[in-house]
Amino acid sequence: MERLRVALVSTPFVPVPPRGYGGTELVVAELAQSLKAMGAEVVIYATGDSKLPGIEIRSYFPTAEWPPDRAVDHVHANWCLRDASRDPRGFDVVHVNSPFALEAARLSRWPVICTLHHDVEPECTEIYRRNPQVRLVAISGAQARREPAPVAAVVHHGLDSRRFHPMPDQGYLLFLGRYDRVKGVTHAIEVASRAGLPLVLAGEPHEREYYDAEVKPLVDKHGVLEVGPVGGDRKAALIARARALLFPIQWEEPFGLVMIESMLSGVPVIALARGSVPEIIEDGITGILCDDPIEMVAAARIAEKLFDRRRIREIAVARWSADRMARDYLRVYRAAQVDRLLEEPEAAGA
Repeated sequence: MERLRVALVSTPFVPVPPRGYGGTELVVAELAQSLKAMGAEVVIYATGDSKLPGIEIRSYFPTAEWPPDRAVDHVHANWCLRDASRDPRGFDVVHVNSPFALEAARLSRWPVICTLHHDVEPECTEIYRRNPQVRLVAISGAQARREPAPVAAVVHHGLDSRRFHPMPDQGYLLFLGRYDRVKGVTHAIEVASRAGLPLVLAGEPHEREYYDAEVKPLVDKHGVLEVGPVGGDRKAALIARARALLFPIQWEEPFGLVMIESMLSGVPVIALARGSVPEIIEDGITGILCDDPIEMVAAARIAEKLFDRRRIREIAVARWSADRMARDYLRVYRAAQVDRLLEEPEAAGA
């Protein structure tokens, strides 16, 4: 089989892989490495401070442009698609990870697919509808059902299971992510308090006013341990030693990478059953699906005795690996190539 050549377009906001926070950029890094291991040639378009061994990285911005800005995203996307279109060897597929890259997709001589990393937004839906030649890939069935524009495929995220190692349970509950209303950080504090278990918060405020007014008073009142943003080995160890991960989301979560990070560590997830959660958690086996925070309290109290952490890890390795994600994307890439071949005779006839 001819070697596949893929252009992977990341964001201009966080390097690949991210040093700390960065869900989309982490997925891009994991996908690129798995595709390469499967024999594909990958070129990543990212920021100049990105680095992945053995993979070419091209950039317009020398360093990450934080915080996110749509004007910056447009500049990045246009440069990336223009550069890819001029590549003398060409690509079999161009895989973008921002809705704003679709406006530049007409510059591409190669099939373009776009992964949706966000909840439904009318502005983005309009962009998708204006560019029907781009195949849309959702990251969960829940996300696909909410998106009004046609979605061609669903590919769940995956991660390299070798980065996660089960460790003995040290008895604490863990909340890991940005301190945001939609993530339910205050609910996590209340759940841990009512369950009579210590809570560790790992992350940082998304909105300082919300944190100061609503989160910090509860942290002080209940003696919650805040460790700030974590990454790499420290993050993996913090997850692996938890009794359970609390995921009390207050919105229709498109995916939730922290859930599979937890399960790959053998740690059960106690979550509200919204958005993608029922697709990811096997109720009673890899976690518990709850209808409200009161149910989460009861689940936290029995987590120590209810779950087989070794089985959670085994199931997660089978379902949530980066290699499984890469195989799924390879099928999407091949379908996009077939679509392009079927379109070419029509264009020639026109």
